[in-house]
Amino acid sequence: MDAIVRLSALGDIIHTAIVLQFLPKKVDWIVEEGFAEILVGNPNINSIQKVNLKSLKKSKLNIFSEYKKLKKFPKYDKAIDFQGLIKSAIINKNISKKTIGRMDVRESLAKIFYDEKLKTSTHTIDRYREMINQIYNLNISQNEFINHKHFLFYKDFNTKEFFSKSKKNIVFIVGSTAKNRQYPTKKWIELANKLNENILIPFGNIEEEKIAFEISEKSNAKVLPKMNLDNLKATISNADLVIGNDTGPTYIGWANNIPTILLFGTTPISRMFENSTTKIVKSKTAKYLDKLDKEDYSINDIEIEEILEKIDEFK
Repeated sequence: MDAIVRLSALGDIIHTAIVLQFLPKKVDWIVEEGFAEILVGNPNINSIQKVNLKSLKKSKLNIFSEYKKLKKFPKYDKAIDFQGLIKSAIINKNISKKTIGRMDVRESLAKIFYDEKLKTSTHTIDRYREMINQIYNLNISQNEFINHKHFLFYKDFNTKEFFSKSKKNIVFIVGSTAKNRQYPTKKWIELANKLNENILIPFGNIEEEKIAFEISEKSNAKVLPKMNLDNLKATISNADLVIGNDTGPTYIGWANNIPTILLFGTTPISRMFENSTTKIVKSKTAKYLDKLDKEDYSINDIEIEEILEKIDEFK
C-alpha cells in the first residue's frame, strides 16, 4: 500500500487530489484533520489518515506526542510527499519504507528525508503529473490533466433551498487567506448587480461573513449559512457558475468541472490550467506573471467588464 502526504491547505489539497484518478491503485492519504472532509467519498482513496499538527499549540511536548501517533499508521511501501515541508517529510519517513519528494521544495531541509528526489517543472498542477508519471512509470499527458474528470464528492446538498429554478445560480467566493488576493467588496457588489442572477455567497470565517453581508445589503446576493466542507462541495458542485479569488473553495469548481472564473492579481498564471470550464482573469497591471509579490494589489484593477467577457465565453 502507498500513501500520499499532503497535509494542507484546502486549495493545495484540491490541486493535489487531481492525481487520484490517474493512479494505478488506491492509496491512503495523510492530511490535517481540519481538511480531511474535502477528500471524503473519493473512490480512489483507501483510507484517510488524520494528523493534528496545525492546530497544536507550539509546544515541543504536544508536537512530539502527535508524531508518536504515526507509529499506529500502516507501514507503507512508499509515501509521496506532495507538500515539501520538513514536517510532511518527517511524516513520510516515519510511515514508509521508501520516501519520495521533489527536488524543488519549499523547505530545502525536507529533502534529506527523501530516498528518491524527483525533478519537476514549476507549474503547480503539472508537476504533480510529472511526479506520478515518474513514480508509477505512467505516460499521462498534460492534456489528460487539463481535461480531467471531476474528483470531489459530497453526501448532502443542504443548501438546495437557496437555489433558484428560474435564474442562474452563481456562487461568489469572496475571501482569501491573503489581503492582496481579495477582490474589492465594492466590485463584488457592482458585479452582483450587473449579473442580476441568483447570487450565493458562502463564508468560512467572521471576516468573510462581514464581506458577504455587505455585498448582500447592497445587491440581490444571498448569504448562505455557515457550512462544513461537505456542504460547501455540494453547493459549488450544483452551481451554474463560480467566480472567486485564489482560495481553496474556488478550486472546488475547477475540480468538479463547474464553470469557474478565477480572479488572479498577483497569483501566477502557472498556478492553474485553463480549460473549457475554468477561465482566468489575470490583472493587466500585475507586476509579475509567474511570481507572487506580497505588495502587489493589482487584483483591485480587474474591471467588471473583464469578468463579464469571461462569462460570455461559457455561452
